[in-house]
Amino acid sequence: MTLEEPSTLALSGWGRTVHRTSRVRRPTVDGGLVDVVLSEPRITVRGAGKSYGDAALPSDGIVLDMTSRDHIISFDEGNGVLVVEAGALLKDLIDQTLPLGWRLPVVPGTERITVGGAIASDVHGKNHPGAGAFGAYVLWIALLRSDGTITQLSAAQDADAYWATVGGMGLTGVILRAAIQLQRADTGWMIRNRQRTRSLDETLAAMQALAVRQELDPDRYAVAWLDAHGKGGSLGRGVVDEYYPAGTLDLPGAVAPYPENRVPGNRPRRSLPGPGLVSAATIAAASAARWRFSRSSNSQLVPLRTALCPLDRAESWPAAFGRMGLVQYQFAVPPPAAETIRDVLVFLTEHGMTPALATLKNFGSGTAGPLSFPIPGWTLAVDLPARWLPHLDSLRPVDAMVADAGGRVYLAKDTVTDRELIPKMYPDLPEWRRTQNRLDPDRRWSSALAERLGLLS
Repeated sequence: MTLEEPSTLALSGWGRTVHRTSRVRRPTVDGGLVDVVLSEPRITVRGAGKSYGDAALPSDGIVLDMTSRDHIISFDEGNGVLVVEAGALLKDLIDQTLPLGWRLPVVPGTERITVGGAIASDVHGKNHPGAGAFGAYVLWIALLRSDGTITQLSAAQDADAYWATVGGMGLTGVILRAAIQLQRADTGWMIRNRQRTRSLDETLAAMQALAVRQELDPDRYAVAWLDAHGKGGSLGRGVVDEYYPAGTLDLPGAVAPYPENRVPGNRPRRSLPGPGLVSAATIAAASAARWRFSRSSNSQLVPLRTALCPLDRAESWPAAFGRMGLVQYQFAVPPPAAETIRDVLVFLTEHGMTPALATLKNFGSGTAGPLSFPIPGWTLAVDLPARWLPHLDSLRPVDAMVADAGGRVYLAKDTVTDRELIPKMYPDLPEWRRTQNRLDPDRRWSSALAERLGLLS
């Protein structure tokens, strides 16, 4: 098979902080993929490009764009098993299966990521304490290795390789196809209960109470928005939302069981010039308004996709941060380390880095993936203008707080973490490296993230 010349494209992460002029290949058939893999010494696998930082950008070599391999191969409406190519978007899966009464058990904040990206990042949703992460519902993976062979992996068939791939950031091979177990859905609606809190302590208490319910019910979702601009005892006040699926009896007579998807198009917006719209003043005003106008309420009917995928209604969000883009710093800490959340918020506000957005979720038990992010406890994500981080070590004190608390950062969103702390945050990294070396003896797989953090041995 004759290989076409790669295209040269300007690529970035979703946060638009890191940019690369890259050589990109898009083979559409297995044979073409094998030829590319055997002909290129260094390869970075890329899906929809929704990683905030440099996880899907190259350090050198080519980029293998998988988005053209997006077919749903089969769907068994009797048992809910979906077989799909890795370049398909979660949005496409939901479009096809939700009207048939099936849904993905785990959906992150956006449905515009690929299946391969969801597996490689082992993404989580707002129902993690009961449902776990995305990898828990992947029945098998077809993986293209660096020697050109295709291997089928599962938790029962080469479990080490399977779990190294789930959460492995695309560094074990090319995920070609996967089988995913879906769950029944009576409707495409959720019921939302909302509580406004007046302090971080009150927010944490509300989320902890919800975590107990979530552990017993995988269909319970919870997320809290925090007002990081609050002063004194108001710091961390917020809005806590709980969602659970609506049944047919919960719907008014005029409401269709499966609402029409009204998510806007995915057309990227150009970054605003200079510093953009996000500043200390706009953050303060927006935070105060959001808290003031968010009232506690119960039993509000919300479309499932609106509840689970808020990022898809804010596609222009990174553009608002101006030319230098957006850094999202997300970390997880175990249950006893809840005070780390306060410590991080205090550090950021005292150093002139009040987050433009801060969201808190509960985590339950993690998966067996050595590089999978979730651990039992809490996870906080904060959005910061990159221009507020003039040096790569601007958040080193936060890295240290997280690591000392027994926590870790989310590799799929990372841009700035101290590489020296990665082995402490991910103590199973040596185990992952041994499996990665077995799967990739030719050392073909790489990424800017892997090089920056020293993930590969």
